[in-house]
Formats: sequence, C-alpha cells, structure tokens
Amino acid sequence: MTQRYIEYMPLPDIPSATRNAKDHDLAGIRASIETFGCVVAGEIDERTGRLVVGHGRKEVLTKMAAEGASPPEGVQMAKDGTWLAPIVRGWSSRSDADAEAYLIAHNRTGEKGGWYQDVLAQSLLDIQQADAALLAATGYSSDELADLEEALAVDAHVAAGVSDDERYGVDGGVDDVADGPSPEEFQSFDDDISTDYQCPRCAYEWSGKPR
Repeated sequence: MTQRYIEYMPLPDIPSATRNAKDHDLAGIRASIETFGCVVAGEIDERTGRLVVGHGRKEVLTKMAAEGASPPEGVQMAKDGTWLAPIVRGWSSRSDADAEAYLIAHNRTGEKGGWYQDVLAQSLLDIQQADAALLAATGYSSDELADLEEALAVDAHVAAGVSDDERYGVDGGVDDVADGPSPEEFQSFDDDISTDYQCPRCAYEWSGKPR
C-alpha cells in the first residue's frame, strides 16, 4: 500500500481531470476559504497525474491569486510569488474509468448523506447567534434558516399527539402512513379543496397558515 502524503504544488502545475461532471458553488467555496482557510487538500491520481478531488478549490485559489489577494491559511507562497496548494499524493487509479468513478463517488456520497434537519437548524441558529458572518460561511442564509425552522415547526405541529407507530409505521418507514388517516385534531374538507401545505411525514394536506 502506497503511503499518502501532502505535497505543496504550484497552482499552475496542478492539471485538472480531463472531464468533471461536478459543478461548483465558487462563491460559497471562496467564502469558506476566506473564513476558515484552505482546510482540505486536493487529491491527485498518480497514474494520470491529474486532479481527482479539489477542482472547485483550485479554481477559486487561482482566481484569488490572480486578483493579488493574500494566500489564505493553508496555502504557501513560493519565492517567485506562485501560490502552493496542499495536495494529497500516493493514490493511483486502476484505469480511466476507475479515476472518473472515484471523482464522482467522492462528490455523490456526501451529496446522498443528507442532513438531520432538527440538528442542522439548531446548529445554524447557534452559529447565527454567535456570529452572523459565520452563518454566511456555512453556505446557508438567514432566510434559508427561517424556512428550515418553519418547516420543522409545521412538522412538529402535525406530529403532535401522534404516536411513533402511527407516524412512522411499525417498521419505521414514512410510506407506511402516507395513505393512512389524518390526525383526529384536523378538520375534514372536500377532496377538491386547494391545498398549500403537505406534512413531509404523514402526507396530510391542508390550507391556511402553517402552524
């Protein structure tokens, strides 16, 4: 097994992958780097010599350097002024398909993980109360936090008085209750009434103000 190590490489000398399906929130990446520094190193495939992780960071750092900004924490500067970015070395793909599969998997696995919405909302609220600038650096805005809190409040209201078995089904799946009866405290309406809201857990639909 090849040992992994960090090498600081000149930005112009870091070749990108020949194809990259992942788009990037460059403004968000820049805000993160300017706030926290360059915390995560990119990764190069030793077989191809090309980047497999870190394309967005490379693009942002290249733009910052061209603008004459000071190198963020975690980035070094050569004597000639070239920025040196941290790169993980030591991994080799088995084929071009293997390299591209890893590039996609690296992004897709994080994307599929999702969030624990209640924990996320509380974390963002605590961050906002501590420092509003830090909230912006997370990639979430105060409006998005408000929307998240509102959705959780609606969910909590609908779930009030409903047991876990009724809410999640005996095997814990949301689909088990999607076609079940609505909670007793909700008023019944004709089927053709327009609806504005739907509970994400029990699929109950209603109009009016979210509560």
